Amino acid sequence: MNTNNTLQLVNEQGWQRGLRNLLRAEMGGWWQTRSWWIQTLIWVSVVNMSIASAIWGSSEDAPAAIALYALFACLFPTIAIIIILQDAIIGEKESGTAAWVLSKPVSRTAFVVAKLIAHSVGVLVTMTLLPGLVAYLQMSLAGDAWLNPLTFLGGMGIAWLYQMFFLTLTLMLGVLFAQRAAVIGIPLALAFGTQLLIGAVPTLQYVLPWRLAVGIENETLSVIESVILGQAPFSWWPVMSVVGCVVVFTAVAIHQFRKEEF
Repeated sequence: MNTNNTLQLVNEQGWQRGLRNLLRAEMGGWWQTRSWWIQTLIWVSVVNMSIASAIWGSSEDAPAAIALYALFACLFPTIAIIIILQDAIIGEKESGTAAWVLSKPVSRTAFVVAKLIAHSVGVLVTMTLLPGLVAYLQMSLAGDAWLNPLTFLGGMGIAWLYQMFFLTLTLMLGVLFAQRAAVIGIPLALAFGTQLLIGAVPTLQYVLPWRLAVGIENETLSVIESVILGQAPFSWWPVMSVVGCVVVFTAVAIHQFRKEEF
């Protein structure tokens, strides 16, 4: 949090006490620095270079390009999200910023919610919407017809949901643990090891976010691919499960932070 931002007197009660000031400070970390356009450039490039190599440099068809979009829009931004969020809570506790902020008339719930909203919006714009818009234009121009903008928007929403799973998980772990190793290690291990877990326990494909982005070769499409193509996915359970996980991770983070001692 940028403590150089001036805190303004506001009339807020209950859990919202101080939320407006905290949210302004957290949003400033994204939109009043170079962070937003650096992240945008990175993810527009990463997502769309992979698609460009497939649709302009070879004979790959649209479904193959959509599969690449689903993969690169989910798996790789997740790494950046974990790195960014691993310091969101622990860094401020170690620096004393959290204790200083909470000595003001702000609620602990607002402290966590402000971080959640600011980072969620930052990720949505820089890692999902803008890279997705360029990908949509690129795939539509390379194909015989324009992709359905509404179904593609739905696919981007599923990609954001995938990212939100790891965003809220990392935020929660930042509250639960005092060491960065656990906060960054657990989400990274899950991100890279989910396929192995599903191989050992197939039922987990309905619980974890993996099938949102990655289908089963020659068998089923990922949820993102199905949504973009206007087809029914192999199951809606992964979507519902991930939504539930995001809610649970957020609730646990808020509940535990309210019990923190500074």
